[in-house]
Amino acid sequence: MLESSSAQGYKAPELIKMKDASEVTDIYSLGVILLELLSGKEPINEHPTPDEDFYLPNFMRNAVLGHRISDLYHPAILLRNGIDDESQVTEECVLKFFQLAMACCSPSPSIRPNIKQVIRKLEEIVH
Repeated sequence: MLESSSAQGYKAPELIKMKDASEVTDIYSLGVILLELLSGKEPINEHPTPDEDFYLPNFMRNAVLGHRISDLYHPAILLRNGIDDESQVTEECVLKFFQLAMACCSPSPSIRPNIKQVIRKLEEIVH
């Protein structure tokens, strides 16, 4: 069965060399999903411009290095959802999610957080 190119966008780099997924490769995929949620972008850009990377984690890494903070998240993510003042998402909160997502997408499996660390960090961010 052939996989779509978007499904490839969730795979950790080391899965190119090995066939079996593991907790660290799943953490990588979770990081890609978090980046997708934050940015509103697909994991693989089928038509990147010459200054864009086709792969979302690399695009986001390059945005940080190029100080293009506006590329890190979709602007609508900061809009109030109307429940109460406590429900407003702050840029600081979005950047913490972004940092967690990028840690999960580390090219080196040994420095990715484990699932307990991810859960602990998510709980810290939302509380």
